[in-house]
Amino acid sequence: MEHSNSRQQLTESPQSDTFKVLVIDDNQAHAEGLAELLSLAGFEAWHELTGGAGIEAARRLAVDAVLLDMNLPDMNGFEVCRRLRRDPRTAYIAVVFHTAQGSVPGARHEGDAFLTYPVAMSEVYAVIRASVERRRNRMGRVIESA
Repeated sequence: MEHSNSRQQLTESPQSDTFKVLVIDDNQAHAEGLAELLSLAGFEAWHELTGGAGIEAARRLAVDAVLLDMNLPDMNGFEVCRRLRRDPRTAYIAVVFHTAQGSVPGARHEGDAFLTYPVAMSEVYAVIRASVERRRNRMGRVIESA
Protein backbone atom coordinates (compact mmCIF):
# COMPACT_ATOMS: atom_id res chain seq x y z
CA MET A 1 0.00 0.00 0.00
CA GLU A 2 1.23 3.45 -0.77
CA HIS A 3 0.19 6.72 0.79
CA SER A 4 0.09 9.72 -1.45
CA ASN A 5 1.97 12.83 -0.49
CA SER A 6 0.03 14.53 2.29
CA ARG A 7 0.16 18.14 1.25
CA GLN A 8 -2.58 19.87 3.17
CA GLN A 9 -3.50 22.38 0.48
CA LEU A 10 -7.23 22.99 0.68
CA THR A 11 -7.95 24.23 -2.81
CA GLU A 12 -11.51 22.91 -2.93
CA SER A 13 -14.16 23.87 -0.40
CA PRO A 14 -12.38 23.45 2.97
CA GLN A 15 -13.76 20.84 5.32
CA SER A 16 -13.48 20.83 9.08
CA ASP A 17 -13.65 17.04 8.86
CA THR A 18 -10.86 15.47 6.81
CA PHE A 19 -12.20 12.44 5.01
CA LYS A 20 -10.00 9.38 4.55
CA VAL A 21 -10.30 7.93 1.05
CA LEU A 22 -8.87 4.75 -0.43
CA VAL A 23 -8.57 4.52 -4.22
CA ILE A 24 -8.73 0.94 -5.54
CA ASP A 25 -7.76 0.82 -9.21
CA ASP A 26 -5.56 -1.65 -11.10
CA ASN A 27 -4.14 1.12 -13.30
CA GLN A 28 -1.22 2.30 -11.18
CA ALA A 29 -0.90 5.72 -12.83
CA HIS A 30 -4.63 6.33 -12.42
CA ALA A 31 -4.64 5.14 -8.78
CA GLU A 32 -1.64 7.28 -7.87
CA GLY A 33 -2.97 10.30 -9.74
CA LEU A 34 -6.39 10.14 -8.09
CA ALA A 35 -4.85 9.72 -4.63
CA GLU A 36 -2.56 12.70 -5.24
CA LEU A 37 -5.40 14.91 -6.45
CA LEU A 38 -7.51 13.90 -3.45
CA SER A 39 -4.62 14.82 -1.14
CA LEU A 40 -4.23 18.20 -2.79
CA ALA A 41 -7.94 18.82 -2.20
CA GLY A 42 -7.61 18.16 1.54
CA PHE A 43 -8.48 14.47 1.77
CA GLU A 44 -6.23 11.86 3.36
CA ALA A 45 -5.73 9.43 0.48
CA TRP A 46 -4.16 6.04 -0.18
CA HIS A 47 -4.30 3.66 -3.10
CA GLU A 48 -4.25 -0.07 -3.78
CA LEU A 49 -4.10 -1.97 -7.06
CA THR A 50 -6.22 -5.07 -6.30
CA GLY A 51 -9.52 -5.77 -4.60
CA GLY A 52 -8.00 -8.03 -1.95
CA ALA A 53 -5.32 -5.51 -1.00
CA GLY A 54 -7.95 -2.78 -1.00
CA ILE A 55 -10.24 -4.67 1.39
CA GLU A 56 -7.35 -5.24 3.79
CA ALA A 57 -6.27 -1.59 3.58
CA ALA A 58 -9.85 -0.39 4.16
CA ARG A 59 -9.97 -2.45 7.37
CA ARG A 60 -6.56 -1.32 8.55
CA LEU A 61 -6.92 2.39 7.71
CA ALA A 62 -10.55 2.82 8.81
CA VAL A 63 -11.29 4.93 5.73
CA ASP A 64 -14.48 6.92 5.23
CA ALA A 65 -14.80 6.18 1.51
CA VAL A 66 -13.49 3.92 -1.21
CA LEU A 67 -13.20 5.16 -4.80
CA LEU A 68 -13.54 1.77 -6.48
CA ASP A 69 -12.76 0.72 -10.05
CA MET A 70 -15.22 -1.82 -11.47
CA ASN A 71 -12.61 -4.01 -13.18
CA LEU A 72 -9.83 -5.35 -10.97
CA PRO A 73 -7.49 -8.28 -11.65
CA ASP A 74 -8.55 -10.44 -8.68
CA MET A 75 -12.28 -9.64 -8.34
CA ASN A 76 -14.77 -7.15 -9.72
CA GLY A 77 -15.88 -4.00 -7.94
CA PHE A 78 -19.23 -5.54 -6.97
CA GLU A 79 -17.47 -8.30 -5.04
CA VAL A 80 -15.20 -5.80 -3.26
CA CYS A 81 -18.28 -3.75 -2.30
CA ARG A 82 -20.15 -6.85 -1.03
CA ARG A 83 -17.20 -7.90 1.12
CA LEU A 84 -16.89 -4.41 2.58
CA ARG A 85 -20.64 -4.34 3.35
CA ARG A 86 -20.64 -7.79 5.01
CA ASP A 87 -17.75 -6.96 7.36
CA PRO A 88 -18.83 -4.97 10.46
CA ARG A 89 -15.40 -3.28 10.44
CA THR A 90 -16.04 -1.79 6.99
CA ALA A 91 -19.85 -1.72 6.58
CA TYR A 92 -19.92 2.04 7.29
CA ILE A 93 -17.59 2.92 4.36
CA ALA A 94 -19.09 4.89 1.47
CA VAL A 95 -18.37 3.12 -1.83
CA VAL A 96 -18.09 5.28 -4.94
CA PHE A 97 -17.71 3.20 -8.09
CA HIS A 98 -15.78 4.70 -10.99
CA THR A 99 -15.23 3.50 -14.52
CA ALA A 100 -14.54 4.77 -18.01
CA GLN A 101 -16.80 2.16 -19.62
CA GLY A 102 -20.13 3.91 -19.17
CA SER A 103 -23.17 2.55 -17.41
CA VAL A 104 -22.75 -0.66 -15.41
CA PRO A 105 -26.04 -2.41 -14.54
CA GLY A 106 -26.54 -2.71 -10.78
CA ALA A 107 -23.77 -0.35 -9.75
CA ARG A 108 -26.16 2.25 -8.32
CA HIS A 109 -27.79 -0.42 -6.15
CA GLU A 110 -24.54 -1.80 -4.77
CA GLY A 111 -22.59 1.35 -4.01
CA ASP A 112 -23.32 4.82 -2.69
CA ALA A 113 -22.51 6.57 -5.98
CA PHE A 114 -21.30 5.89 -9.50
CA LEU A 115 -18.99 8.06 -11.62
CA THR A 116 -18.19 7.63 -15.30
CA TYR A 117 -14.95 9.18 -16.55
CA PRO A 118 -14.15 11.67 -17.83
CA VAL A 119 -15.50 13.69 -14.91
CA ALA A 120 -14.35 16.93 -13.31
CA MET A 121 -12.38 16.37 -10.11
CA SER A 122 -14.59 18.93 -8.35
CA GLU A 123 -17.48 16.53 -8.99
CA VAL A 124 -15.45 13.58 -7.65
CA TYR A 125 -14.73 15.53 -4.44
CA ALA A 126 -18.38 16.56 -4.06
CA VAL A 127 -19.67 13.02 -4.67
CA ILE A 128 -17.24 11.55 -2.13
CA ARG A 129 -18.20 14.12 0.52
CA ALA A 130 -21.94 13.68 -0.09
CA SER A 131 -21.64 9.87 -0.09
CA VAL A 132 -19.76 9.86 3.23
CA GLU A 133 -22.32 12.17 4.81
CA ARG A 134 -25.27 10.08 3.55
CA ARG A 135 -23.61 6.87 4.73
CA ARG A 136 -22.90 8.37 8.17
CA ASN A 137 -26.52 9.50 8.48
CA ARG A 138 -27.82 6.09 7.36
CA MET A 139 -25.48 4.20 9.69
CA GLY A 140 -26.36 6.52 12.58
CA ARG A 141 -30.04 5.68 12.16
CA VAL A 142 -29.24 1.95 12.07
CA ILE A 143 -27.22 2.21 15.32
CA GLU A 144 -29.92 4.30 17.03
CA SER A 145 -32.66 1.79 16.15
CA ALA A 146 -30.67 -1.21 17.37
